[in-house]
Amino acid sequence: MSRKIYDFDEPISRVGKNSAKWGEEYIGSGSDMLLPFWVADTDFRAPDEVNEALRACVDHGIYGYVRPSASCLQAAASWQQRRHSFQARPEWITVTPGIDCAMATAVQAFTEPGDKILINTPIYDPFFGVIEKNDRVTVDSPMVLTNGRYEFDWTDFEAKVRDCRMWMFCNPQNPEGRCFTEEELRKAGEICGRYGVLMLSDEIHGDIVYDGRKHIPLASLSEEFCRRTIICTSPSKIFSVAGTAASVIFIGNETLRDQFRAALSKNSPGVSCLSLVAMEAAYTNGDDYADQLVAYLQGNRDYILDYLRKYLPQIKPIFPEAMFLAWLDCSGLGLKAEELQSFFQKAGVRLSMGDAYRERSGQFVRLNFGCTRKTLTAGLERIRMAVEKLTKDN
Repeated sequence: MSRKIYDFDEPISRVGKNSAKWGEEYIGSGSDMLLPFWVADTDFRAPDEVNEALRACVDHGIYGYVRPSASCLQAAASWQQRRHSFQARPEWITVTPGIDCAMATAVQAFTEPGDKILINTPIYDPFFGVIEKNDRVTVDSPMVLTNGRYEFDWTDFEAKVRDCRMWMFCNPQNPEGRCFTEEELRKAGEICGRYGVLMLSDEIHGDIVYDGRKHIPLASLSEEFCRRTIICTSPSKIFSVAGTAASVIFIGNETLRDQFRAALSKNSPGVSCLSLVAMEAAYTNGDDYADQLVAYLQGNRDYILDYLRKYLPQIKPIFPEAMFLAWLDCSGLGLKAEELQSFFQKAGVRLSMGDAYRERSGQFVRLNFGCTRKTLTAGLERIRMAVEKLTKDN
């Protein structure tokens, strides 16, 4: 059977398609339209098998309530087994309408109001919301930026986690792009075990890692880790199906799984029939697409690093080991934190500001490079011209 070749350079307009990322209310329109590099979805067409499966569902013409089929759950488990050596079982899976929903449900299921939950900033901003909106307390053990690489402060981590009920983190870490090593994961898991702390690992970007690295699901490291870990993942990032809003939650501990499902029943009626169709098709037939997309995104990553080195040395990237998000230190521009957003908007691009992730210096932005090389080049050239003007004016 011949291997299908995907063209990720294919231009596909998302303007006027009700896209959050490309919405006119956020980026304007016409000649003044900003190029969007903010919302973390990609601009690529989903795999043909996904689109064909969705068309078949539409042709059937009935969109009633659904449940995840045995084949859908098996496809999700098999994906983890063959891609990440995580021997997950279909019966461990609960499907939720997104990882934010799963995180909120886990907070409600496993903690009480007033309980402390540890995170490591900078981190994906909904982590704060699901903790604080549920009347729990955020405890932050900030990642330490050392020689251009974010690392755990182990002394601080252990001093703080001992008073917490749960540790919630991203692997790979959004927005920094860290793909954590087995040594790091084992050390964090052992510290949490010492104090009876549950672990929730958001691994939504785990299918996109670079340079031959391996994503390591936290629960895959030992049976003991598996018993106290909630793994959250989804086909949304790797297969460009974020709008179908379905995530896969692996909980190997039956007691915790039952608690989670009981809490979920209070929050969510389930997911749509289309989301399950997309999920099963992607996890069953998506290996070639995923391999080619990661290679394309790694090329985008390398293009950004080379471009900044040559033309924009004032902006220092944190080397992305994973994801399609570049975390950029803009302190070399000499702007105040409150001036950065306006600067990039005047440049003609929309990025995510670092303070959303509780980055303390106010000098970081996040750039989504999950787009065609042509769009990426256009955005970088806009930034280059703006920096040249800034330098000239100063």
